Amino acid sequence: MSFLAAAAVLWTLGFAVFVARLPAPSADKPRFADGVVVYTGGGGARISAAMDIFANGAGERLLISGVHPGTSRERLSEFWRGEPARFDCCVDLGHEALSTEGNAGELKGWAQTHRYKKIILVTSEYHMPRAIISTRAKMKDAELTPFAVPSGYVDAGGRPASLTALAKLSGEYNKFLLAYANAMFA
Repeated sequence: MSFLAAAAVLWTLGFAVFVARLPAPSADKPRFADGVVVYTGGGGARISAAMDIFANGAGERLLISGVHPGTSRERLSEFWRGEPARFDCCVDLGHEALSTEGNAGELKGWAQTHRYKKIILVTSEYHMPRAIISTRAKMKDAELTPFAVPSGYVDAGGRPASLTALAKLSGEYNKFLLAYANAMFA
């Protein structure tokens, strides 16, 4: 067997394991943590989920990391369903992150500022493995509690929901492999 064929077989097997081990979307209210962070993306479902658990008392503060520079605090407050005073005092917007690694760096600075060690990390289920690896590489002492949001890319049987989903998941697997390699040398 040639090197390329062997690499293709290994990649395919690894991809199958990656998809099979994706976390199920979180259904239960997470236990209390110092802070909640959401890595943006996914059409707003992640932000809505993070706002919901935060509004219900999951942490002291919420960081929305990777907010588009053109998105204002006022615009995001339109999606808030909790007490307005809690949003005003305790929701922070991070506009610097452009990638998952950038989200992890933004979270690290925010957590250091507030002296937070216990963090609830909100992102899509398919993105969670890479988000955890990238965040742990930057914050080795933090206690991370994943809160996975459904993306629609994985069906009820744990398989890609469509060809588009298969392409999205395979791209995410490649990014996961790179994040894993980066974390090994961090």
